Amino acid sequence: LWDRSIILKDDEKREEFRWIQYRAQYAKGEARAQITFSDAVMPYLTQLQGQFTRVVIKNISRLSRSYSIRIYELLQQFRSTGERIIALDDFRSMLDIEHKYQTYKSLNQQLLRPCIDELNKKSDLAVTVETIKKGRTVVALHFRFKEDKQIKMTI
Repeated sequence: LWDRSIILKDDEKREEFRWIQYRAQYAKGEARAQITFSDAVMPYLTQLQGQFTRVVIKNISRLSRSYSIRIYELLQQFRSTGERIIALDDFRSMLDIEHKYQTYKSLNQQLLRPCIDELNKKSDLAVTVETIKKGRTVVALHFRFKEDKQIKMTI
C-alpha cells in the first residue's frame, strides 16, 4: 500500500499523489491496521457518497490472478449496461502495466486471455472481449458481460 499512488488525469493535466500519509500501524495479535490518509486524498474520500462500486467478495474469492480481480472491478462499474469499451492506453494505465506487455499480442496472450478465461470459470460473470482497431492497430477493448448465476465448480 505504501508504494501505491493515485493518478488523476484529465485533458489538461495529470496529477499523482500518495494516498497514505505515513506507514500503516499494525496491531500485533489483532486483525486490524490503522492508516492515515494523506491530505491530498481526503477530499475524494469524503465526496464518495454512493459513487463507488461494491464488489461481493465471494464472487472474486476464487480468482488467483490480481489482474482478473482488477478487470472484474472495472466491469462491475458498468454492470447496469453489461458492456464497457476501454481505450488500450487507458486499460494499461488502469492495470498499472504501462511498461509491460509492449505489444498487444503479448498483452492478449499473457494477461487478457488468461484473465478472461479465469473470470468465466471462477466468477459470477460471463465475459467476452473484442478488439477495436484503427487500421491494423488495436486501439480499444470492447468487453461484454452478464451475470452468470449458475454455480461454477472445479473438478
